Amino acid sequence: MSNAYLHPPTDPDVADIVQQLAASLENLPQTLEQCREQLEQGYTLGQLRGISDAEYEALYKIARDLCDKGDFHHALPIALQLTLHHPIDSRFPFIAGSCLQRLGHAEPAALMYAMALDVNPEHAAAAYRLGECLIAVGKSEEAIPFLSKTIELSYGNFSMRSLMDMAQKKLDELLR
Repeated sequence: MSNAYLHPPTDPDVADIVQQLAASLENLPQTLEQCREQLEQGYTLGQLRGISDAEYEALYKIARDLCDKGDFHHALPIALQLTLHHPIDSRFPFIAGSCLQRLGHAEPAALMYAMALDVNPEHAAAAYRLGECLIAVGKSEEAIPFLSKTIELSYGNFSMRSLMDMAQKKLDELLR
């Protein structure tokens, strides 16, 4: 990531949340090691820490609002924490992938989009974004099935028409 100074979010409560979650990412290896046995038994970090659905929704809203403002740098720690704590909600790795992609990190973004697709194989936007990231890292051949899947999942759904058109355009470019 860039070494340029980024002003914290203007809302001091949001700035505190971003700072706390970013700092706890630094301790992630120790946290995972401490919880390894429970994680191997199928528990999530969120379950072990007792995080409620309301807390997930509040954090997701903060991350989404930051993304809507173009503040992907500050949304990223929240999105990563959501993904780590509740990986079975495809929105969380998707928004983490969006932050990473917008910050120019296509490979880790592709991993997040792949996680979103693993959780929800019908997630057309994740398939499209995964295809974009694969193209960005020089794996155009690997992108083709994901762009095709985007078209298949979007077909007949008017609200996904622009996504389908974008996928078709990229697919046509790759197949030339």
